[in-house]
Amino acid sequence: MTLYLTQDEVRSILDMKSTIEAVESGFREMGLGNIEMPARVYLHFEKGVLIAMPAYIKTLDAAGLKVVTVHPDNPSKHNLPAVIARIILNDPTKGEPLAIMDGTYITALRTGAAGAVGIKYLARRDAKTVGIVGLGVQGRSQLLCLCEVLDIETVKVYDIVPAARKAYVEEMAKEVGVDIRAVDSVEEAAKGSDIVVTCTPSPTPFLTGEMLDGGVHVSAIGADTATKRELDTSVLTKADKLVVDFKPQAFVVGDFAVPLKEGAIRKEDVYAELGEIVTGRKLGRAFDDEITLFKATGLAIQDVGTAFKVYQLAKERGIGREI
Repeated sequence: MTLYLTQDEVRSILDMKSTIEAVESGFREMGLGNIEMPARVYLHFEKGVLIAMPAYIKTLDAAGLKVVTVHPDNPSKHNLPAVIARIILNDPTKGEPLAIMDGTYITALRTGAAGAVGIKYLARRDAKTVGIVGLGVQGRSQLLCLCEVLDIETVKVYDIVPAARKAYVEEMAKEVGVDIRAVDSVEEAAKGSDIVVTCTPSPTPFLTGEMLDGGVHVSAIGADTATKRELDTSVLTKADKLVVDFKPQAFVVGDFAVPLKEGAIRKEDVYAELGEIVTGRKLGRAFDDEITLFKATGLAIQDVGTAFKVYQLAKERGIGREI
């Protein structure tokens, strides 16, 4: 029998704190060499992509596959989420499927959690001001998760859609209880911020090096394919420390692939994968004025680790149905 979990059932089980714990644990196991995870596989469609993401976390004895589609036009044209996902967990001993569950909500939370783990290890501990560019699902998830690891006082938010700024401020100010202000440009969001979060599907770069102050941490979340790019090359060349989640995936996405092709950076310029920092094998932030950058591409270990926690809790609480 296989346990089936709907999105509502996953939502009833999973919270921000437990997601961050699962994702940080996944990075730690990755840094210790206790995972098997190939680079993800893409199918490119005219309006989006399908991505297959398998992983095995040996210490958890958890294995599985996420199939996720990303279609940016879905919300406006089809009344569907831009990201739609399912996760299959398998028993590594017998190979049988243990669970099939909605992965859309897990994707939203674990992506926010990955950004928060990067912030935990790379941002200044006294960071108080955050600039967020892109106010969709990830704009919300990133803020909720980073508030779990830092005490933030002010958030400046920008989206190319003015109505999205207004809605975000009204919704999230109640959710997190901090001062949230809508601004009129990327530069306004970035200037004076201790942390800058980008989480958009932009095909062209909009954040430049001259917008970054000393000591800032950039959490680059949105560009997850070769056709997307949020960061101008000057951001990468200005940063003192470049950190990625997984090197084989980092140089596929536009934020790193284009500067590499231009000759502006080399693969050797990446200081570390985040797992190396989480394990203590490499130092995170070294000094207050250092500019750090974490590029997240999204890892299957995040999905499998989080889904396995959901599966265990569902079994304990009798949630879901056997099929």
